[in-house]
Amino acid sequence: MAEVLYSVSRDKDVSGVTLTGTPEATRQALVSNGPVSVAPVGDAEMVEYAHVVEDFSIHDAMIVASHRAQETDAILTTDGVLTEAGYNTLWD
Repeated sequence: MAEVLYSVSRDKDVSGVTLTGTPEATRQALVSNGPVSVAPVGDAEMVEYAHVVEDFSIHDAMIVASHRAQETDAILTTDGVLTEAGYNTLWD
């Protein structure tokens, strides 16, 4: 979610589409009115974070920790660092 809000705030292009709008409007569209659930950060995420924090920036380590703790299929990001580290990433 943070990656999407960051991209919207900077009017980035994704697959030839320019993301526009405000981060808050995007959050509402995805979470309040859409298909996205925001995963809370709990003990499981912090255990995983402790294992990866030395390898990544704080931001990337939190994303990897959440991915590992929640056992998701992929990480929604354009960050090549995570792909290079062997994590399955997705951004269409």
